[in-house]
Amino acid sequence: MGTTGWKRTLTLSLSFLTLFAGAGVAQRRPARRTPTPAKARAAAPSPSRSPTARPTPAPPRRVAESRRKGGPSPDRSVRFPSPHVTYSKILRVEEVDLDRDGAPELLVDGIGTVRRLPEGAPTLGFVSRYRLPYESPLLTVLRREGAVWSALFIGHTPLRCGQAGDFTRCDLLKSFRSERFRFDDRPQVLVQVLYNGEPDLDETRAYRLISGRLETTFSVSLPRQAVTIEVGPLGITRRIAVDTFINDELPPRYRSFTLQTSYIFGDRKFRVHSESVEEEWSERGDLELVYWGLVHQPAFTDDLARLRDQHRKSVAEGARFDPVEAVKKRFPDAADVRIGSKQPGLAVVYFRRQNCSARAILYQPLHEWEGDKTSWELARVRGSEETLYECLDEPPTEIRR
Repeated sequence: MGTTGWKRTLTLSLSFLTLFAGAGVAQRRPARRTPTPAKARAAAPSPSRSPTARPTPAPPRRVAESRRKGGPSPDRSVRFPSPHVTYSKILRVEEVDLDRDGAPELLVDGIGTVRRLPEGAPTLGFVSRYRLPYESPLLTVLRREGAVWSALFIGHTPLRCGQAGDFTRCDLLKSFRSERFRFDDRPQVLVQVLYNGEPDLDETRAYRLISGRLETTFSVSLPRQAVTIEVGPLGITRRIAVDTFINDELPPRYRSFTLQTSYIFGDRKFRVHSESVEEEWSERGDLELVYWGLVHQPAFTDDLARLRDQHRKSVAEGARFDPVEAVKKRFPDAADVRIGSKQPGLAVVYFRRQNCSARAILYQPLHEWEGDKTSWELARVRGSEETLYECLDEPPTEIRR
């Protein structure tokens, strides 16, 4: 066999092998099945979902006036709409029923603008009804009348101290709240401010709502070096310095003593409940009156000689050395003169003058030399510069002897 025959035999063998392999593969391949309708539906592609349509947001309405660019909108919502004040920032709100009618009033502390002052309402810190504050610290008492809030009280404290303020350069708001007092059927509004200056002014006011208007029941405005006020549910305690006129050149703590007065609420205002004369006006709280220790100095020789002459003249005239007689001699029209409290060398005397329920402080400048039988002189209470006595809002309720 030649080379050509061998190649032909090999080609035929390979062809038969390829044919047999294809037949075996065809027998092993499974038959293709027709899918069921359910599977056909599941296998079908789902249609694409379109996004939810949302309306395009409308831009805010623009202010037509160019001068208000950057300022607040004139139709902004106000928390307490009022014809008197408008608040841009509210710091504190106290809700209290001041007249017990079931509708609460609001004590609001914040930053705002005063549109106009209400007629007849008490105010604090205003110097003019025409130059009103704009975006300043305000204290207000608001009462709802229909859809608006009417201002019963407006206070302006432009130099109020902040949390990190220097008390020597700003005003300190000590209290702005409601207070319930004994013997009163309704709360009162209490305002206490310490004003910066020379001297520092300590102002305390209490208001009571009567017939839709706030009326002042207690008021004190004196330098801080001359008065201290303590307010609590039992009443108000005032400690005030009383000056002796014989040594005016000395510092206040060396030429004065202290009158402590306890006030309770009376018919319409606070009245004196009890009084006592204490040590001199001093932060140290010494028990002895410095006044009687300093009158020995040569600077007061002439004053002491004058007082001794008056004392000898009174003795020659047979005068009674009684504080009541001293008041009657100084004020001939005084009526119902009586002693409220008395201590060695000091006395508190109550009496009545025309349209005034008065209280006077008397002392004995020669007490150390002459004993109890010496003449009495009237001292001057701080704040009553025109008279040697103080007019009380209501007669005292109790006399301590």
